[in-house]
Amino acid sequence: MQSRRDAVRERELKAWLRTRSDDERFEFISSCLEYRGYPEEHLALQIATACISCKADAHRILELGMADPDASSIKFWLDFAIRKLGSRAVIRRIAYQIDTNPDVVDKALYWLPSLVPKSEDGARSALKELHREAKSRNIIRGAQMTAQSDGTVLFSNVHPENRS
Repeated sequence: MQSRRDAVRERELKAWLRTRSDDERFEFISSCLEYRGYPEEHLALQIATACISCKADAHRILELGMADPDASSIKFWLDFAIRKLGSRAVIRRIAYQIDTNPDVVDKALYWLPSLVPKSEDGARSALKELHREAKSRNIIRGAQMTAQSDGTVLFSNVHPENRS
């Protein structure tokens, strides 16, 4: 939970970023997103949601998130992208990954049903079609997980040949 002081600083940062050019905003936020980890990554995506106004930059940020997502944080990247690009555009972009990066499709399909608004029938149809296609290709991972001693749960990589 953020302290009041943190919230004030966050508002000030967002206000300052909004005075910068699109290129400067993208450069700042993409630098913040280089650090992968829960609170920092999530905060950077919240700032991006508030400050990124250029669709091309939103697409570039989504690409950063799909480069090597973990099963949990991809939710925040998808939420950002849906708010900035729309559900159908995000589902299309995820569908493009089905041949080259099926692991992204698998992880995204876990979160997308809860992120796509129920009122968006077209997006929901596209999501069901993507799910059917992924299932037919055996992309959707089973319930295989490993509990670590620190309490975290890890999923085994279903498609190791597609990882570098």
